[in-house]
Amino acid sequence: MLPTVHIRKEALFAMIWSTFEVFKKECLGFVLGYRPTAKRNYFLVTDAISIAGLRRRLNTEVEWTRRTKRRFQRFRELINPMFPKHLGDFHSHPEWGDCKPLVIMSDFDIEQFIKNGYDLEFIIGISSRRKGQVFWEIQADGSLKGSFNSFNFHFNVYALVNDNSNLKPERLQIVAPEAIKALNRIQLKY
Repeated sequence: MLPTVHIRKEALFAMIWSTFEVFKKECLGFVLGYRPTAKRNYFLVTDAISIAGLRRRLNTEVEWTRRTKRRFQRFRELINPMFPKHLGDFHSHPEWGDCKPLVIMSDFDIEQFIKNGYDLEFIIGISSRRKGQVFWEIQADGSLKGSFNSFNFHFNVYALVNDNSNLKPERLQIVAPEAIKALNRIQLKY
């Protein structure tokens, strides 16, 4: 049975802010937390940190600068013996003109996910919202949707699973009751 992904509200807020901050461009960051154990079959995402030293392009994947990549690798080496652990990345797929973002992994995303060997990959769709608000809720497919300010967000999280000796991404169920409650409380105020 595939593990679920529990997200603390602080980590979810950090991913929302990172995506919101560079709207129309892709954001990139990493998530920290705890892996599943024999007693609990879920990832616990405790922190999300955006990466600023990127070469950003509109409507394409983001690239690290050499300097940022070296610093990040050094950072991973330093935090490796500590907890929480580096679990993976998050990045956004922003709208492009009138085209709403696809919240699925592109071929490039899959290639990088397999190459890096991370546990988790978050894909965050962001699009502008013309009117009203959408309350935050978990969808039937395990994804998370809602609106914040004048933007719609759609979160999917993936893990690599072995399918007949081939690695392929599989979508995991998101669990974030405290974050959903806090985000919906904010919406009621505005």
